[in-house]
Amino acid sequence: MANVKPVEVSPKEERLVFAMQMLGDKTRFKMFKLLSSNQELCVSEIADNLGISVSAVSQHFKNFEMTGLVDKKRTGQKICYVLKDDDIVKDINNVVSKNR
Repeated sequence: MANVKPVEVSPKEERLVFAMQMLGDKTRFKMFKLLSSNQELCVSEIADNLGISVSAVSQHFKNFEMTGLVDKKRTGQKICYVLKDDDIVKDINNVVSKNR
C-alpha cells in the first residue's frame, strides 16, 4: 500500500464545507440564488418571492450570517442582506451561475 499522507482541512475549507452543507437546504439555496441575482434584498422581498414567512426567512439568514456569506443592513424597520464580497462567496456563486 502506498504511503498516503493524512488530509488536512484549512479553516477556509472548513467554512466552505459548512457553507455547502447549509446550501444543501433547498430554501436556503433559493435564497442564495436570489441574492446572487440582485444587489441587495430585504427580508420581506425574499419572503414574498419564495412564498414563505418573514420569520422563516430571518431564521434561515441566521445560518447565512453564521457562515459569513452575507452582510446585514438595517434601513429603518427593514433588514436587508447582500452577499459578502469574499472568495468563498465568489466560488459558490460561480458554481451556482454555471448551472443556471
